[in-house]
Amino acid sequence: MSKNEQIQGQAMGHNGIINYEVDIQDNKIEDLKILKHSETSGIFNQVIDKLKHNIIEEQSFNVDTISGATVMTQALLKSADQAVTKQGISVTPVPKKAQSGAIKHYQTDVLVIGGGEAGLVAGCRALAQGQKVILVEKNGYLGGATVLNGSNVVGTGSDVSAQIFDNNHDTPEMLAQDVARESLETNYPALTDLMVKHIGPAIDFISQFANLHYQKAQTQTPEHSINRQIELPSASSFEFIQKVSKAFTAAGGQILLDMPVQSLRLNRQKQVTGVIAKQHGQTVKIKARSVVLATGGHGANQKMRGAESTGIDYYGPMTSTGDAYRFNDALDLQTHDLGWYKIYPHGVEVEPGVAKLTTYASKQATDMGSIYVNSKGERIVNESNVYTAFRNAILKQDDKVAYLLMDERTWKKVYDLLILHDFTPQEIQGYFADPAKRPIFAKGDLQTVATIAGIDSAHLAKTVAAYQGYVAAGHDREFGRDPQFLHQFEGETYYVIEQRDRFATTLGGYAADAHNLQLLTTKNTPVANYFGAGEVIGGANGHDSMPSMMNTWGISSGYVAGAAASANAKRQASAGDNEAHLVAIVGTNASKSYNRKLLTAMKELFDAQVNFEICEIADLPLFNEDDLDHEPANVKALGAKIAAADGVVIGVPEYDHAIPAALKSAIEWFSCAEHPFKDKPVMIVGTSLGIQGTVRAQMNLRQILDAPGVDAQVMPGNEFMLPQAGTKFNEFGQLNDDGSEHFLTQCFNNFLDSLSLKPAKVTI
Repeated sequence: MSKNEQIQGQAMGHNGIINYEVDIQDNKIEDLKILKHSETSGIFNQVIDKLKHNIIEEQSFNVDTISGATVMTQALLKSADQAVTKQGISVTPVPKKAQSGAIKHYQTDVLVIGGGEAGLVAGCRALAQGQKVILVEKNGYLGGATVLNGSNVVGTGSDVSAQIFDNNHDTPEMLAQDVARESLETNYPALTDLMVKHIGPAIDFISQFANLHYQKAQTQTPEHSINRQIELPSASSFEFIQKVSKAFTAAGGQILLDMPVQSLRLNRQKQVTGVIAKQHGQTVKIKARSVVLATGGHGANQKMRGAESTGIDYYGPMTSTGDAYRFNDALDLQTHDLGWYKIYPHGVEVEPGVAKLTTYASKQATDMGSIYVNSKGERIVNESNVYTAFRNAILKQDDKVAYLLMDERTWKKVYDLLILHDFTPQEIQGYFADPAKRPIFAKGDLQTVATIAGIDSAHLAKTVAAYQGYVAAGHDREFGRDPQFLHQFEGETYYVIEQRDRFATTLGGYAADAHNLQLLTTKNTPVANYFGAGEVIGGANGHDSMPSMMNTWGISSGYVAGAAASANAKRQASAGDNEAHLVAIVGTNASKSYNRKLLTAMKELFDAQVNFEICEIADLPLFNEDDLDHEPANVKALGAKIAAADGVVIGVPEYDHAIPAALKSAIEWFSCAEHPFKDKPVMIVGTSLGIQGTVRAQMNLRQILDAPGVDAQVMPGNEFMLPQAGTKFNEFGQLNDDGSEHFLTQCFNNFLDSLSLKPAKVTI
């Protein structure tokens, strides 16, 4: 008889309680249902399905947490495991598949690092131009910092905006002027020009590519000199991420999650040729003709943050740790203004140093007549001014806190917008229920809310009375607020919401060419094959971006970088592969050989620098002079590979103080029937179980390669002999001895130098 059980429990997530239900049938996990949560929806909705799949597949709560959502997923796994165990239910786990330590390889035209807004747009643009595209994201979900924001953006110059605003005569030049004015001329004009000229085509492109339906944004902020802000119907950027990523994969793009980049793949000219990453402990190598860096900012990295951020709450993703600044170390890239942050005045501190945004709700409140006061009960700003005025006014307060005072009529509208933008009813109710806990949400008569918030009640009463008088007179004598936003407080019930300055995004970053967003070194030279997009490229919006402009930069820069990366990949494909091509010969016909392992290890070590093709001699027939007129096909094929190669590496074992007979036979073919070794650069390597590492065999091979009819150019010196081979490779065939690897690298680089210095043949 089957037995069904539904076990309910609670876990403490990142933002609050998660109520869940585990469905068990016959001691088997059938489902994990989330009943209620207060996590960020854009992240949670992506993470929970993945977590549930892993639990059901492995029949265990001992599964990997999801990168970027570790706190929440770990709490949920632990709580569910305890709840099921408490019921006396024993679930039999499905044995995990053994994790492969072998290196996984991918090859693509365009590689995008980062799965946020800019990265996805760049990937879609490259796909649309006919390129094969892979996108890697370190988190277990897509969206980056974008997923925490609204979808509002400007569509200046787009057909989309022309229809929405009925040709409002907005121009890129007007937008550029607004950017310069609001940033106090700190913006980088060339990058601003790129942004304003490309956002129109970019919006039209991504709207069509991903079937996005923009509409007029419900909030048109005064920083913009004209109504130009648009947003998606949900007002959430999660809709953008969801639809664009779906369109990306539908068009053939490949997304690899949980894959943080460890280092760049660079060739000998310091050109970027891909990345080395990790996925669940496995090394992954991706080779690409073009790479787009779209990794986001560094706001969550306390060590990278400067003095300007002191006392300012952070509300961005805790995964914005500036990883690119680590794995780009080898390139000497140019950075600027890393201490710039986009600081908003509308935020509530939900945990120490961490805030949630209330921009849309706060703007609605001030449009309906609410006022900003400090702990003394004084108004501090023209509440209908631009956001920078709010920001500066709050920063001037001793406690860097302000309080938004409103009536019940306004609160109802504010509440709806808080719920729409990442707050939950339970969360808000909790703030009101505990007056001693920050953030402060207070309700009651004027005296009550003042007492709860710690505001001077007598002075607050005078401030409100004076403000009511300004409204009646139609003139704000204190701050000159626009009369259209002067509204009487209605009724005797007031609401107070604490407001603190906070930031999510950084505004400085790497320097890039303002034509194609190619990354630049400190010497102002472009890095071949490497382009940037989004928050990690700073300057377009200056020291203080207007509302909607971070999304504008993300989409426009992704659009430009994707096209530039695509064009670069096409040029490379047309020009052909310019990497050195080496043929590596396994110098034995034995099925098991440490020298084969050595050559395989070299292929992995140096694949970013050269094309390294390993060839076998096991199937070559024994040399017989009688067969010269009927040369075996496999001899001819290998000879052709050697002749076409830029160089040859031979891994030679030692048999009885000499090279193996199979290798000697192969070279005899190539000194008689074929002459592919003539003037061919050759590097000799070898390994053995003993302590001499094939020293005699290498001397023997040098003599043979110097013989008439062979005439190879064997690299002098640089003899790589690896002793005690049985202890020098791990279970996956990789070298595990750092000293040996370092010496091998030195010898190999010398060999590559000899290739580039090889004199041209002289013809008479």
